[in-house]
Amino acid sequence: MIYEFLEDVVVQTVLITFFVLSMILVLEYVNVLTEGHVHNFMNRNSKLQIVIAALLGLLPGCIGSYTAVSLYTHNVIGFGALLANLIATTGDEAFMMVSLIPSKALIIFAILLVLSLSAGYIAQMMEKSGSKKLLQESHFVLHHTHDQHHQHSLRGNIKENFRNITPHRLILILSITTFIVLTLCGFLNEHHHDGNDDEGIFSPVTTSFIILSGLSLYVVIRVPIHFLEDHIWHHVIGKHFLKVLTWTSVALTIIFIIDNVVDIETWVKQFSSGHVYFFCLLAAILIGLIPESGPHIVFITLYCSGVMPFGALLANSIVQDGHGAIPLFAESKRDFIVVKGIKVAMATAMGAIFWLIA
Repeated sequence: MIYEFLEDVVVQTVLITFFVLSMILVLEYVNVLTEGHVHNFMNRNSKLQIVIAALLGLLPGCIGSYTAVSLYTHNVIGFGALLANLIATTGDEAFMMVSLIPSKALIIFAILLVLSLSAGYIAQMMEKSGSKKLLQESHFVLHHTHDQHHQHSLRGNIKENFRNITPHRLILILSITTFIVLTLCGFLNEHHHDGNDDEGIFSPVTTSFIILSGLSLYVVIRVPIHFLEDHIWHHVIGKHFLKVLTWTSVALTIIFIIDNVVDIETWVKQFSSGHVYFFCLLAAILIGLIPESGPHIVFITLYCSGVMPFGALLANSIVQDGHGAIPLFAESKRDFIVVKGIKVAMATAMGAIFWLIA
C-alpha cells in the first residue's frame, strides 16, 4: 500500500508539478527572447491553435494535455483550443486501445478529432461574439518583453552567474538536477496504467520529461539575474508552485483512496449484466469525470470481453482526460468544471446516437 501510494500519488505529483512549471518557465523564456512574437503568432492564428491543440491531445499519454494546459494558463492559447485538446485526449488509455483494439481505436481517435475541432471552433466563436464568457478573467501574467529599465540580454554570462550565484539560482539548479538524476535512475519514471512499463527511462514520456527539464536547467543557468528573479522566481515559482503542487497532490490522494476502496470493474459488471446500455453509458460518463487514467481502463477490458458497448466506451473516452486536467483544476476550478460539463453533454449525445443506431 505504501509503495502504491508513493508511485501513484507522490511520484505523479512530482512529475506533473515539474512538467507544468518547466513548461511555463520555457514558455516565459521563449516569449521574452522573441519579444512576444510566439504569443502574438498564436493569437493571430486562433484557428490554427485549435488544430495544434487537438493534435497534441491525440498523442498517447498526458504530455500533450499538460502542454496545452500550460499554454492556456499562460494565455498563449484560448479556451477553444484547451477544450479541443481535452476532448481529443484519452491519456494512457490510448496505449492500451492501440494495443488491444487498434481498428476501433482509430475510429475513436477520428471521432474525437472531429468532435474536438468542432467544439473548439464553436467555443472560439462564442468567445469572440461575447455571447458567453468562457475564458477566465486572468491567468498568468505574461511578460511580453523587458521594459525600458531592464533591457538586459537573456544571454547572461554563465561564468559570472556561477561566480556570483544567488540562493534562488542555486535552489533551482539543485532541484532540477536532482529531478533529472532521479528520473534517469528510474525513481521518477512515468507510471503507465496499461501495465507496460518495460521501456523505462527510454520511454517517449520519460524522455520528454528529461528534455524539458534539461531546457529548464539551461534557462536557469543562462539567464541574467533580472529574468531569474522577476520572471522565474517571483512569477513561476512564487505564484504557482505551491498551488499546482498542493492541488495536484490533493486530487491524486482522493483518487488513490477511491481506487483502493471501490472495485470499479466488479461494480460495473454487476450492474451491467444483460448489456444494459443505459447503465453502461451512465457509468462510463460518471467515472470519466475522474481526472486519472487507471479507472478508465476498466471500460476497455469490458469492451474487449463483450460486456461494454462501443457507445459507452466512446462516451468514456470523450469525458475522461487522464491526468491532463489536474493542472487545470489546480489553476482554475471554474474552467475545469466548464470543460467537464461540455464533455459530459457531448458524451451523452454521442452515447444516445450510438444507442439508436445499435
